[in-house]
Amino acid sequence: MFLQWLKLTLASGVWWFLKKTVVFNAPREEPSWGDHPVIFACLHRDILPAIMFVRPWRPTLLVSNSPDGEILVKTLGERGYRFVRGATGMGGGRALVLLRRELEGGHNVGVAVDGPEGPFGTIREGVLHLARMTGASVVPLVARASHPLVLGTWDRTVVPVPFRQVEMEIGPILRIPADARENDMAEFVSILAEFYGVQEEQ
Repeated sequence: MFLQWLKLTLASGVWWFLKKTVVFNAPREEPSWGDHPVIFACLHRDILPAIMFVRPWRPTLLVSNSPDGEILVKTLGERGYRFVRGATGMGGGRALVLLRRELEGGHNVGVAVDGPEGPFGTIREGVLHLARMTGASVVPLVARASHPLVLGTWDRTVVPVPFRQVEMEIGPILRIPADARENDMAEFVSILAEFYGVQEEQ
């Protein structure tokens, strides 16, 4: 209990400091995905800068049910974000339903496409199924931070260094047809893997 309290206390202070000091470069191209809700998608590695970057679009974030997920929700608070708890992988049916409702209600959503427990860079198809069900476009994001701190966790979490620049690169915007088949989904996974610079699951 004390350890969780300590982590929450430290997380809140670190998050506040990073929000005030991390500098984002403008994307190489002006973001353009129309007026419809979208699915922001990143690796767990880039989740901290990605969450900062997407705040103006007030997304609903998919957050795990773990104690660390609880810390993330309490740290971010309700200003600028909404939350769905769960995962889009095994047993993630409820989370997909709730995310679908968010999109149909006009809210953007944000998900990490790998995990929640690894291995690093293994892209799950949950985000693609959500896009296929709702017609929402997938907007892939990668953070390119200047000399970041990289944690020794399974996801190699990137922590931006205060007062250093972070460039968020927006990848190819994916629109998944409602009639997409298994081989089509595999092709979309390949596109994401190439953009994120990771290996596809064999």
